[in-house]
This record gives sequence, structure tokens and C-alpha cells, in this order.
Amino acid sequence: NSIANECMTMKRLLIIYLLYTFFQAVLLSPCVKIVYKQTNVGFRCTELTTLRQYLDKAWTNTTIITIFDSNIPNIPGHSFARFGATLVTLDLHESGIQTCDPQAFIGLTKLKKLMLWGNKLTYVSKDWFVNMYSLQTLDLSFNVIQWVDYMIFPMLNNLQNFYFDYNQLSSIDYNMFANLGNLTKVKFSKNPWIWAYRARLTWQLENQKVEILDMWEDWNWMNVMIKDCIESGRGELPSDKVLDCVVEELLVFTYETYSVQERSSMVECSNQTSRLVRCMRPSNTTGNTDYETVRMILEDYSTILPSMQRALSHFSLK
Repeated sequence: NSIANECMTMKRLLIIYLLYTFFQAVLLSPCVKIVYKQTNVGFRCTELTTLRQYLDKAWTNTTIITIFDSNIPNIPGHSFARFGATLVTLDLHESGIQTCDPQAFIGLTKLKKLMLWGNKLTYVSKDWFVNMYSLQTLDLSFNVIQWVDYMIFPMLNNLQNFYFDYNQLSSIDYNMFANLGNLTKVKFSKNPWIWAYRARLTWQLENQKVEILDMWEDWNWMNVMIKDCIESGRGELPSDKVLDCVVEELLVFTYETYSVQERSSMVECSNQTSRLVRCMRPSNTTGNTDYETVRMILEDYSTILPSMQRALSHFSLK
């Protein structure tokens, strides 16, 4: 009996040890498999530094892959190819991605959402989107993208949502957006746009009836003024004459906004403004109008004020 009891005890201890080892492995694993209802199979990972050894553990019928808070500098080619028959959503946000191999997303013909926001990408290659016919949402926000391969536009004719705000784009061929016939929503603010490109891009999207989700009210006014100035024959993009016209409209709008009483009480302010214009008029040029001079003053202020604000941020101003 004692031997039997010892065997039973050892057996129980072995079972407990195996269960402990199993649950410890599950708890310590950076990846988990998730079943959503009966049709969607998810694979969710965090704090990864490589893909291959973990993706091999995912089921081949996975429909949603989410990887976040990781440090994966490069996405190798064919990383997700074995999920091509079922993968619908690929979310790789905030994963430290700097580059993607040309065939990183090859075979994902069923993919509808590709989320790459919050990484360190500097360019977008057409090679990433080969045969990605089903893609409806592409989120490239919060990267450092400076260049987009224009060939991606005719490849993504089913795209509905395109987000590329908070990057380093200064220009883009706005005509290429005409290839995105199903586009409904866009975000593109917080890029260092050349103002003329931003205006043209805005008009292109407006003509396509695309909702610009992050349109600023101040830019919306300027956008209308730029269009009015061009249509009235005051200049063509990207001529400074258009900006001079916008400044004129701004001053007229400001003047008309004040009541007669307010305007009459601002004589001293008006005199000071005239002195500022005369003082700031460039001495090495001739023939500048007051509106041109005001525009130059505003451009100077736009350069100086941000640096002044940063310099004074350490001091408490009351």
C-alpha cells in the first residue's frame, strides 16, 4: 500500500509540474492565439524582436494578426505568405519597423486592412502591394515617410481609407489620387507640405468627394482664399502673388470684422501697423506693395515665433 501511495503521489506531483510548466509557458509567451466567434482567428504578439519563430506558431487559417510594442527593424520577405488564403487584417503598429523587404507582404490577396502606423518607415514602395487587390484601409500615420512610390495608386483601386498624416511629406502628385476611385476618407495633415501642393491635393480630394478627416479650420479658410485668388486671375500656383492676394483678403476680412466704433478707436494701432510695414519693407527691392511686405513680415514671424516659443518654454510667463 505504501508503494502504491508513493506512486500515486509521484503521479500527482508530475501532473502538477506539467500543468505548471504549461501555464508558465503560456503566460510568458509574447504571443497568444485568439478565436473571435467562429469565423475569425487572431494571433496577437507584443515585445517581439523577430518574426519568424513566432509566426510559425500561428494557425494557417489566421484572419487577424496584431503585433505591437515591439522592436522589429525589418520585415523580411514572405513573412506572412502562408496566411494569404485567410488573412484579412495585418496590424503592425508601433513595432519599430524601419524597412520592409520588397516581398514582405507578398501573397496577401485577401488583406483588407494594413496598419503600419507609429513606426519608423521613411518610404513606401509599390513592391509591398503586389496583388493586394482587396485592400480597403492603409494606415501609414506617425512614421517619418518622405517619399511615396506613385505606382501604388493604380494598384490599390479598392482603397477606401488612406491615412498618411504625421509624416515628412512635402509634396505628392495629387493627380495620382484619381486612380483611387473608391476612396472615401483621408488624413494627411501634420506633414511639412509645400503650400501649393497642399492646396492642389485638397482640391483633388474635394473633387473626388473624399472626406478629409483632419482638415484644420484655419487651412480651410486659406484653401478657399487661394482658390478665389487663382480664379480671379491674381496668380498661379506656386507664385507668391497668390499669397499676396491671400494676405490682402485676410486684412480686408479683419478690417470688415471690426465695427465702425472699434475701427475708430484703433487709430494708434493703425499708425503703429503702418510704421511696421514701412520699417520692414526690404531696402534692396523696389516696387513692393504693402500686401507683399505684410506677407514677408508674416513669413518672418512664422519662422521666428516657434523658436521663441521653444526658448521661452522653460520660463513661467505671467
